[in-house]
Amino acid sequence: MNWKQTLQILAMIIVFGTGLRLYNLDNNSFVSDEFLDINSSYGYTQTGQWRAWDFNFEKASEVNQNVARDERATIYKWQVAELFHFLSPTERNARLISVLWGAISMGVIFWSALVFTKRKEVGLIASFLFAVSVSGIIFDRTLRMYAMFFPMYLATSTLAFLALERAYTGKITALRSLWEKFGVNICCAVLAGIFLVLSLMTHQLAGTFVFFIGTYLAVRAFQEFTHGKGLYNKYFILFAVGVLAIIVVATFFPKFFRSYAAGLIFFDNNYGYVKYILREYYHPFLGVMLLSFGSWWLAKRENMTRESLWLTLSLLAPLAMAVWLWRRNMGAQYIYFAESFAMILTAVGIFGVWMLLREKFTLTKKAKSFIALGLLLLVVPNFGYFLEENNTYHETSSGSNPNYQKVFAYFKKNHLATDVLVTRNMRNYYFAGADVPVYDLGDEISKTRLSQGEVEKLMTEYKTGWIILSDNDYDYVAKGMKEFLVKNLTQVSNDQVRGAIDVFTWSR
Repeated sequence: MNWKQTLQILAMIIVFGTGLRLYNLDNNSFVSDEFLDINSSYGYTQTGQWRAWDFNFEKASEVNQNVARDERATIYKWQVAELFHFLSPTERNARLISVLWGAISMGVIFWSALVFTKRKEVGLIASFLFAVSVSGIIFDRTLRMYAMFFPMYLATSTLAFLALERAYTGKITALRSLWEKFGVNICCAVLAGIFLVLSLMTHQLAGTFVFFIGTYLAVRAFQEFTHGKGLYNKYFILFAVGVLAIIVVATFFPKFFRSYAAGLIFFDNNYGYVKYILREYYHPFLGVMLLSFGSWWLAKRENMTRESLWLTLSLLAPLAMAVWLWRRNMGAQYIYFAESFAMILTAVGIFGVWMLLREKFTLTKKAKSFIALGLLLLVVPNFGYFLEENNTYHETSSGSNPNYQKVFAYFKKNHLATDVLVTRNMRNYYFAGADVPVYDLGDEISKTRLSQGEVEKLMTEYKTGWIILSDNDYDYVAKGMKEFLVKNLTQVSNDQVRGAIDVFTWSR
């Protein structure tokens, strides 16, 4: 396969994968933290400051002020904010930046696979696997920074590998001399550092790279030692320097160090992260087999042991940390960045099986192509997801995410001038222009909970009111409140109010 053919196929994969991400992009309403990003992005568009916008009153929010939250991942949200100078802040337009980064990711994973395997076929397979990936499609259709974090982290890792394991072959004598003396490709090291900083600006989970690179250096140092080369090797030296750097940072920059260390807890048991990795496959067992076979094939049959070790540890180190060390609510988004390495190893596994079939059977070129296609179809993210009643393209009332579009459209159509609204105020995107006073439930960091006394007080102050609570909102109300609301208020029953959400009203 020549480069012209390769790039033509890659272009088709990118177009196809982008189409999957664009289709029905605005069908599902914003959910969860998407509200935070639309508020802060549009707030920046309107004010030039990272401050949440209150669509309800059409001004900068006076309720949802949280500097740390509004200034999180600004490198991603800035792109969304700039887009709003040209396009209206609809769900579709707000998510376009994530779609763009999804298209970029298809190119980055091809390049990375090519670097690690030196085979264009593997790069194309990896790119295709990402194009139809369940996780890839979901997060590239979501207004969150994860779509950008995925290729940034992968680029960081790939460049770091080149810095450590690929000699500088350029014409600059000084750089060639540095490689010969220290075994470090300075050009790639600088680029890796730049992308690491960009990754950290996108999401703090980029700090996981420090633990991964430490693991790799420790393993390589041990291998060098067992081969009789002693401890005087670049891996041990870099590992020692890294440990010393962490001690220095912890000692002299404790606040910065704690910002990352606070996210760790020892011996947790979040094994659900394994499920998130394996949900890409028709069957989890098939996924484990192909991943393992890909790692073995690259090391033994392709004689690329360092590349195999790097890819394998790139997947296993973050996964182990997610299962046992991360202090955060378990979610697929947090392990998403590591799935690129699983896809590359899977692509190697597919290629290896294909090569074994070619070795064992005499086949025509056409037959070989059909075999390759068949293998791809076996391991493509489980197609069953796209046939489910609720997915990223379509949500029904039985889905886990409420249809805030319909619920708040019903509220806006029926609310009165005397109303007060009790809900999480960050959802004000969907009651834009209502100009209604809001009792904010707060969030996971709020110390207050909606109580019976608060509701009774609101009912005394306001003649009419609404309480709109999703299933998750009950985590932020006092115990027994659902029973109180059902007994003392009117629960709305309407075609527009369905699914994992409750709407209550009162009037006097």
